[in-house]
Amino acid sequence: MALNLVRNSRVFFTTNVDTYGVVQTSGFTAANTQELQVLDGFTFTQATNQDTITVSEAGSAPIRGQRSFNTSLAPVDFSMSTYIRPANAGTSITAEEAVLWNALLGVNAISTANTLTIAASGVTAAYAFAAGVGTVTLTGTFTTTSLAIGDAVIISGLSHATDASILNSAGVIKTLTGSSITIELTNPKAAGAAITAITAAGPVKLYKSAWAPVATTYSYVSSAGSNFNQLQKFGMIFIVDSVTYVVDNCALNQAVIDFGLDGIATVAWSGMGTALSDKSATIGLAAALNTLTATGGGAQYTARNLTAPFITNKLSTVSLSLVNAIGSAAAGTAYAIALTGGSITINNNIAYITPANLGVVNVPFTYYTATRAITGTMSAYMKTGTGVQSTGQLLADMLAAASSSTEPMATLSIAIGGASNATKVVIDMPSAVFSIPTIDVQAVVSTTINFTAEGSTPSATANGNTFALDKNNDIAIRYFSA
Repeated sequence: MALNLVRNSRVFFTTNVDTYGVVQTSGFTAANTQELQVLDGFTFTQATNQDTITVSEAGSAPIRGQRSFNTSLAPVDFSMSTYIRPANAGTSITAEEAVLWNALLGVNAISTANTLTIAASGVTAAYAFAAGVGTVTLTGTFTTTSLAIGDAVIISGLSHATDASILNSAGVIKTLTGSSITIELTNPKAAGAAITAITAAGPVKLYKSAWAPVATTYSYVSSAGSNFNQLQKFGMIFIVDSVTYVVDNCALNQAVIDFGLDGIATVAWSGMGTALSDKSATIGLAAALNTLTATGGGAQYTARNLTAPFITNKLSTVSLSLVNAIGSAAAGTAYAIALTGGSITINNNIAYITPANLGVVNVPFTYYTATRAITGTMSAYMKTGTGVQSTGQLLADMLAAASSSTEPMATLSIAIGGASNATKVVIDMPSAVFSIPTIDVQAVVSTTINFTAEGSTPSATANGNTFALDKNNDIAIRYFSA
């Protein structure tokens, strides 16, 4: 009998599942299975729900017993934390946790099948904005197999002197022919100079996954393709010493990005599944590097990247500016915030469904997403005085408009690792509603700013932007690496 030590644990994410999300015992490849480097403290467990029956009767010798019945299994809960580690692969920016971002915010796997080169060359592009809608129209000779009107895609391959990041982003296909494709951008450019002189020197690609390496300098993931009642099917494999535990039919529920001042940039992930099982007899690690043993022979997986850089939170910067005026503070007013801490939470609010039949132990069989809630906090010292607008001025402006501004809208960009550094992760929230900062009176007075990222309809008219429940441009994340 041997003890299982957590230090010998290995964790794998796999899309090698059947139509019900059950992890297969053969067919593992580098394309469908990724090893994850996780921190100490990862968990996976499945609880049992019980119904206990008791009686209560009078008399000097009453019956005092009870009977308990196992009625159902709760969904499997699993959690783990990973460092944020963008890696430069030469032609693209990669990350181990890319598969987790993709599962959190999309339905399609990161795969060659969902990477569509619509034209190798000869593409022209035009941008237009009207009535809150920004579109990119591509003209050329296209391969449109596997594309349909209404598909959520990410554009890659367009070049522009200043607005390439707006063009190479998420959108929805509105028109589709062999010579023209119109894509409505999720987060278009509404105001300022028009986007002209767009070029496409090389291949133009459309990605149907949530994560996409849209340029050689950065990869991109956003909430644009997450308006579905079920997200990407995947499974988790936890190998603890020589024991292999498998979680089937998984869904990623939540990610918490922590940018504590003295730490390394980290994401805490949590999710659920329908079943937990011991598959030690059919799935395990072979002696050969990058090989999972399985029924039918060995199989490959994508190995851990041991050389990817870490990101220190202490270099992080914040850009916060008003989208619409609040009181006497005009639209476009920017505030300088030097972080002392904070976090962002992305929550899918997933709920699993379990039958309630008598005489059997019921098991969860499916799930649905609910509200996509993106919330966060930023902590900073209270700074007042003349010069650059800071936390003290933000508090003053918010207090002055407290009785009239019901939905104060700001654009918020957090550069984890520093905006000027080559290796960083930039989190953009174009329309966040924020509350009046709270004050913490200590030796150095500090403040906490709470915010919620929401969808919005942009406007070219000053103060014309509006929050919109049906929009999914809440958040976009870009990974950069030197």
